[in-house]
Amino acid sequence: MKHPNTQTLLAYWHSRRHDEPAPQRADIAPEDLGSLLSNLFLLRRMDQGHHVFRLAGTGLCRMHQREFRDQNFLSLWQGHDRVHVSALLEGALSTPAPASLVTQAVSLDGEMTDVEIALLPLRGPEGWLDRVLGLYQPLTPRPANSRPIVRHRLQALHPAQCPPPHYSAFTAPSYEAVGLRVANDS
Repeated sequence: MKHPNTQTLLAYWHSRRHDEPAPQRADIAPEDLGSLLSNLFLLRRMDQGHHVFRLAGTGLCRMHQREFRDQNFLSLWQGHDRVHVSALLEGALSTPAPASLVTQAVSLDGEMTDVEIALLPLRGPEGWLDRVLGLYQPLTPRPANSRPIVRHRLQALHPAQCPPPHYSAFTAPSYEAVGLRVANDS
């Protein structure tokens, strides 16, 4: 996650976890994310092939010149790209840990913009990991009069990383403490 806005959102997400694998949706306060709101979105997992927009920021809607509420996030991709993004989302929710991707957003007139998308898992009201807080962050500026984005080409995936396992130090008891004798001991 390269862009400073993505790093800001990631730090906020970590601060809201409260020693849990992922924060509750209710722990995310929009007023805390004021400068990021226009590019934020919230997804709800319906099933593996449907991650539906619950909320989408005005910047995201403006770039695509459409409203996203109740639309499938995966509809932004086609073919193998869609399969990979679906797997990335499922991995972020099952791990649970942040994931991201870089995509090339292509407008109606062929103009291309690189976009970083952060996917941060959240727990819904029932405690299930079925929500995703996302950030659609353009990495290159777009002219104000640009045509709508109509497709995405996947450039890079950064899957969720499992936290390293925690092993407690194992200390083997000494031979004397156990009362073992080694050959040649008298």
